[in-house]
Amino acid sequence: MASSQPNPMDLINRAEGKSLTSVTKQGIGGWLFALSTSAILGVQALTQLLLMPVRLVNKIGTNVVEGLILKPLLVVITGSEASARGVDQMGLFGLPIGTIVLLGTFSIIALYLRQDVTSDTIPGTFTDYFGTGVDEDAEDGA
Repeated sequence: MASSQPNPMDLINRAEGKSLTSVTKQGIGGWLFALSTSAILGVQALTQLLLMPVRLVNKIGTNVVEGLILKPLLVVITGSEASARGVDQMGLFGLPIGTIVLLGTFSIIALYLRQDVTSDTIPGTFTDYFGTGVDEDAEDGA
């Protein structure tokens, strides 16, 4: 079974028949190879470190454009296609009915947003009941 670390006798047997100069040259060559490999890997790591912010900014830009423009646009396109299919199913009166429904919806929303918000307003309705809520309690204490 071969171990990962050679023992001294293996090294001597490998160097047998070689001069001390050639063994020294191989040792120095191995050391220079390790040194140059370390330098190359260091330069690559430094380059990756400097390029990482550029890559991240590029990725952020891509995600921002996709999230703020492309995905909402896809929602609008899908909604308009569904509306077109619904109007098409109603036949000749589809467009006028769809327009009336749209304008009615906008007017209901506008009416809801214009009303005063008090504690005696029932949420989701346009009612404001007398004698309920904190407005009437404030008048009694004044």
